[in-house]
Amino acid sequence: MDAVVLRAPNEFEVEDVQKPACPEDGFVVKVMAVGLCGSDVRTFGFGHPKVTLPHIIGHEVTGIVDEAGAKTTEFKVGDRVLINPIIPCGDCAYCKMGLGNQCSNITVVGTQIPGGYAQYVAVPRLAIKNDCVLKLSDDLPFEYAPLAETAASVIAAQKYANVQEGDTVLVVGSGPIGCLHTEVAKIRGAKKVIMSEINDSRLDIARNFDAIDVFVNPTKENLKEAILRETDGLGVDVVICANPVGKTQEEAFSLVRARGKIIFFGGLPKDNCHITVDSNDVHYREIAIFGAYAYTQKEFQEAMDYIENGKLPAKKFVTHVLPLKEIKEGIDIIKKGLGIKVVLKPWEN
Repeated sequence: MDAVVLRAPNEFEVEDVQKPACPEDGFVVKVMAVGLCGSDVRTFGFGHPKVTLPHIIGHEVTGIVDEAGAKTTEFKVGDRVLINPIIPCGDCAYCKMGLGNQCSNITVVGTQIPGGYAQYVAVPRLAIKNDCVLKLSDDLPFEYAPLAETAASVIAAQKYANVQEGDTVLVVGSGPIGCLHTEVAKIRGAKKVIMSEINDSRLDIARNFDAIDVFVNPTKENLKEAILRETDGLGVDVVICANPVGKTQEEAFSLVRARGKIIFFGGLPKDNCHITVDSNDVHYREIAIFGAYAYTQKEFQEAMDYIENGKLPAKKFVTHVLPLKEIKEGIDIIKKGLGIKVVLKPWEN
């Protein structure tokens, strides 16, 4: 089969490798579409501490069951499926709390086991046991389904911070994560959604999303003044830092109202992951700070439901669909900010 094999940072090519064996109690998926995620772009460029090379990465995987093991009864050949790549053990303390994303023995497709930048991927029994495989409706285009993985993380973050009806929400960063945050905030009842982005071309792409009420480019307009103007001098109810920039996180405290909430969604580079915060500001103005990492099966299902019922406009998010062999072109599109979501199809030439 064709697969993108990562052998070293910035050293990867499409290679002919052996098709994975079908687990007796699992199945093999013929990959019809796989999302090209920003985290995977970083892994291609810099490696990943939990990825042993050479390796096939890729975690936003959808396709058709091609083979089913003799002991697999839940799925059959021909089923259209979407794989939740976050596979919890189901037994540790966090799993028993319902926090599978914090599982002490987590398995991630594309990290600990081979992923979806390939024509086939094997799905282990643990994924089936812990409800990490969803069946897709027959009429949903495969290229839209991978968006559910990213959307699930966004939904989980906003549920954790309780973004709610009537909120004014500021989203900083207009990549796929930022644009998803604007849409999910409106689904959850936000009164006003403000988008901050320093790149005009990316801001123009974001204008395609109806959820955004106000657009601000901080290089051309003072962001704090814009926020105070839009909130009658109070500050926003929620700031969502949807980019991996420490300065964004530091500035969030001057943009949120007293008793407001800040979500740190984008992780910072490990060699530059410290920020300066006035703890008295947090203390006296009672600001709540929320971390955000991944999701549970519940949010994954919610995300898929939003895509299938049209609440999330997947067609607007998926701006580029390319053959797997053009993965380097897809990475270039992401790095240059020329689109929102890039999806790869392993069976197209």
